[in-house]
Amino acid sequence: MKKVQILLSTYNGEKYVAEQIDSLLSQSYPESEILIRDDGSTDKTLPILQNYTWGNNRIGIMPENNIGVVASFLELLMKSSAEASYFAFCDQDDVWFKDKLLNGIAMIDSLPEDMPVMYCSQLEIVDVKLSTLGQMPVPHRGPSFANALVQNIATGCTIIVNRAARDFLLKQLPHPSSIIMHDWWVYLVVSAFGKVVYDKRPQLYYRQHGSNSVGAKVDFLQRWVARIKGFYRRGRRLRLSQQAKEFQRIFAQQLPQNKAEFLDRFVNNRRTFIQRLWYACERNVYRQSKVDTFVLKILILFNRI
Repeated sequence: MKKVQILLSTYNGEKYVAEQIDSLLSQSYPESEILIRDDGSTDKTLPILQNYTWGNNRIGIMPENNIGVVASFLELLMKSSAEASYFAFCDQDDVWFKDKLLNGIAMIDSLPEDMPVMYCSQLEIVDVKLSTLGQMPVPHRGPSFANALVQNIATGCTIIVNRAARDFLLKQLPHPSSIIMHDWWVYLVVSAFGKVVYDKRPQLYYRQHGSNSVGAKVDFLQRWVARIKGFYRRGRRLRLSQQAKEFQRIFAQQLPQNKAEFLDRFVNNRRTFIQRLWYACERNVYRQSKVDTFVLKILILFNRI
């Protein structure tokens, strides 16, 4: 059976990391190993991790300096095993359902092996005691390059990629400061050059607590407050445009002509108010809800992305 390597980044995760690792070791998919990069933890995370390595050759640990979550996951990808066939991103504070890997790999295997494929899924949002809070909105319009430029529907802890996607990503990695999140970057790249599959079935408990690097909002009002804050922060720093420019720098020459032109319009055809007005009126990039897409076009008009 083909091997899957789980890529786990930890940082001061002593409260929940043991429960997460227990769920990884209990996966029904038998051929798995875990590569852990500790991002300079100052609590008891590292001793907890080391306890799991005693007598267990399925777990490898890399104690490293603190470089942040994005750079940490990119380094994990660089250090991943070329012998594995699948690679699953993992956060330190969730709990995976027993069949998460089995279900994800089955969907990946329905597609050609030489095609870059990224799997992602719905998740069960829970509190610190794993009591259910709800689920994320389903991306009804589906994954695509036009969506990936302006929205991430792939929560990192749900992502599994095949070896073709991993190898393609490693041809040239972005500078961590030029992208929004590692999972968004993977979604963007694979949507441009391969296939993204979304599983509507939840495959893990996504724990919400005060220390989440990135959290989920379940309540309608919470989601809108978070969206407004997120749009404002990204607008202020032009992060969407910055990430798109980094993608264009790396991949412009490899893109099919239609996607290269689509990307060029997004990056370059918004320099004047008239250009932005025309761009906002066209059918181009989109978010998963009509309201979000309308807000996005307003932000484009006023040059806030």
